[in-house]
Amino acid sequence: MYSISVSECDNVSTRIAGGTCCRVRRTMQCFGFHEAECDGCGSDEEGRTVGELLLPQYALATGGLARDHRPLITFPDNNNFHVVTASEYRRLLLYLTSVPSLLEAEMGFHIIIDRRKDRWNSVKAVLLRISEFFPGIIHTVFVLRPASFLQKALSEVSSKLFKEEFRFRVIVCSSVEELYEHFDRSQLTPDLGGELQYSHAEWIQQRIALEKFSTLMKEISTKLDEFMHEIVDCDMGNDPTQTKELLDCQESRYKSLKAELSSATSEGEELLSSMRTPHLTYNIISHVAAVER
Repeated sequence: MYSISVSECDNVSTRIAGGTCCRVRRTMQCFGFHEAECDGCGSDEEGRTVGELLLPQYALATGGLARDHRPLITFPDNNNFHVVTASEYRRLLLYLTSVPSLLEAEMGFHIIIDRRKDRWNSVKAVLLRISEFFPGIIHTVFVLRPASFLQKALSEVSSKLFKEEFRFRVIVCSSVEELYEHFDRSQLTPDLGGELQYSHAEWIQQRIALEKFSTLMKEISTKLDEFMHEIVDCDMGNDPTQTKELLDCQESRYKSLKAELSSATSEGEELLSSMRTPHLTYNIISHVAAVER
């Protein structure tokens, strides 16, 4: 069964914020968290893995949708984005944009950059990163600007100057209430004044389970392909004894593969069942869709 608790693999801690949870990191490696791949991302030695980059919440895919049903990527106000390298940013965004369904992703994304407790330079840094690389269509970027008096004054001047610099639409918001024109509160997390009870620890657990199941299905698919090619290319020969031995061997492998597929199907059904339990929030729906695919 794939309803995994974060107590697995060395009694994993659920303390996610801040990126200090090395035990969760080991769990993600244990369950084969796949790496996003792209030209220029570099090798594992040139930055942190996807699993390590998900922990500090540099960016989130909570499952929330805008009123036009486009998926949302959020850059929360955690004052830590500056430590992410260009290759790590690409790796992280490639993974997060793969979370929504293909249909949703093809519609394009909305982005919320929350920098209410930060400086205006931080806003510009994120916008520049997004303009340099984003693995999908950007519909609108909403910026929750810095709230301090000085930073607010700077943003009022700067925002008028930089909007034309980017190929995507930028809307600067003075408060979270301005987001509600574009997002229902049920699709926004509490830090944005919404009602979506997003749990990052729960999200990671579900992604671990999904990645493990995905890896299992890929392995079975590879075995089935190899088996079918062997049957097609098989030379039965003219010796009845050898032919019978070969057929017996193929039958044994067929039964073994059939049992593996049946077991994986049952595990997939258990995973779907665990994700559909009433206590889980909306952000799990994209995970359910991924299992069904």
